[in-house]
Amino acid sequence: MAETAPRKMRLFTGTYPVSVDSQRRLALPRSWRLPSDTPDTNFYLVPGRARRIQVVTEEKMQAIFERLESSSLANDDKIAAYTDIASKIQIVNLDSHGRFVLSADLAEFAGIRDKAVFLGSMVYGTILAPDAWQERQTPLDSSFDLLQKIEESAKAAPPSP
Repeated sequence: MAETAPRKMRLFTGTYPVSVDSQRRLALPRSWRLPSDTPDTNFYLVPGRARRIQVVTEEKMQAIFERLESSSLANDDKIAAYTDIASKIQIVNLDSHGRFVLSADLAEFAGIRDKAVFLGSMVYGTILAPDAWQERQTPLDSSFDLLQKIEESAKAAPPSP
């Protein structure tokens, strides 16, 4: 029986300042791409807080969808919130150079013009304008607190059989 290669984990790390060309194309960092990605691999660009654009993988978007799927059509508050976000999501595929076109709406939302910065957020990527990145280059104590909490909760969890 042939063994299959283990699936490589996509981890969004690092800081990557990039140029944005006149067609609003920018390249997803190479370290964020997997050998298994194809021209049909979708990435979802989701507007976030503080003028951030989150890069969400198909797998993560599927998990989000599965949680939302059980929502009632009659729940106006939830449907309004989902519509507000979903109507602004951009689905992109990478070209052979790892580039995609950022929509005019998302570029305006984030204040991105001729330059952008990709920031790793572990399970998501983040895209923002250089001025928004300059505002927070030093990690906050709360960021370290969160990481500590995650590590400690993982240690406290009983080992799986």
